[in-house]
Amino acid sequence: MLAQKRIGFIDFLRGFALFGILVVNLPYFSKPMFLVASQHENATLLDSIASWIVAFFFESKFYVLFSFLFGYGFATQMGNTEDPQANARYFRRIFALIILGILHGIFLFLGDILLSYGILGLALWFLRKKSPIWLLRFSFFFLLVAIAGRISLFAMEQSFRDFLANNISRILEETRKAYLGNFWENAIQRSKESFSSFRFLVLYQWPSVLAMFSLGLAAAKRSIFSNWEEAKPSLKRYFPWMLVLGVLGNLLYTFHSRHIFPEDLNKTLKFFLVCLDALSAPALTFCYVYLLGNYYASSKSEADKPWLENAGRSSLTVYLGESLVCCWIFCGWGLGYFDQLGSFIVLLLSVPIWIFWTGFSVLWGRFFSLGPMEWILRSWTYWSFIKLRKRGN
Repeated sequence: MLAQKRIGFIDFLRGFALFGILVVNLPYFSKPMFLVASQHENATLLDSIASWIVAFFFESKFYVLFSFLFGYGFATQMGNTEDPQANARYFRRIFALIILGILHGIFLFLGDILLSYGILGLALWFLRKKSPIWLLRFSFFFLLVAIAGRISLFAMEQSFRDFLANNISRILEETRKAYLGNFWENAIQRSKESFSSFRFLVLYQWPSVLAMFSLGLAAAKRSIFSNWEEAKPSLKRYFPWMLVLGVLGNLLYTFHSRHIFPEDLNKTLKFFLVCLDALSAPALTFCYVYLLGNYYASSKSEADKPWLENAGRSSLTVYLGESLVCCWIFCGWGLGYFDQLGSFIVLLLSVPIWIFWTGFSVLWGRFFSLGPMEWILRSWTYWSFIKLRKRGN
């Protein structure tokens, strides 16, 4: 029964989300970020199919899932909100996420999410005592804000395209030279790109992240993963509608984002597709959670669960570790494959990278109670060294 494995299922979902996040992030390591949705002139059919798979099944779904789990985890971490130390612990944790996010964004990955979680986590603190109904309304409001954010990006798209058209050769040359340079040249380039990247995060991701924070907190207050059999009938009623919205909406998103539609597509239709993405991505994420919840509650097999659960318990370590390996593969201080591999090979790379880090988390979990980065964060949060080794090791 899922009710007896609540924490295990949350970690299971985190482990699943880490794979999806890796799949989405890898193309941003492999080529200039403004070319991620495009293909090389010598791209194969497999490259196109891989790009479509990433767009349909992965893009915008897994940061949404991880944000939901962050909100859910916030409720379980807070425990007794009247604890006089809870305030200080939480804000130390938030400060650590902000610092880690800045370092991660500059030295490893421009698309870092930790900084956003740290900043938006400040808002989450003020939601901790709100009722589930209030939180659901708050979540719905920020889904509407997410639509507004996408509209803003849509309005800026043409000016950005004009800028690229006039400067594409110079920008490509500078970007390739920087990322194929040494570690510090990489960091300087990320710093230069940080403004445009941060603007994208604020307009595209932040409203959805806040909506999912709130939804996750509401789910925790309702103990939805503690009482799956009770929650399942209600979730089942929504599943067909979410599936239709998720499948149709993400098909249209894939056609639009991967330029399958003609370039002269009606602007009103483009506008509709941009808005639809803010709703269709969470809808498909809902379907993932529902199906995984049913699987976890009914499955008698224990072979796959420890892999995902251990990865989920060490999610910060795995997330940062994935970035480190990706940097090593594509940047000049490592193997230097930046802007050289097609989308199909890049997608395939996600499998061994994920297996390596989930395998590491399983092996580490045999001897230690926390992942290495989790131990550092927990020790900082509690202002004391937390015991790391498991009893008996």
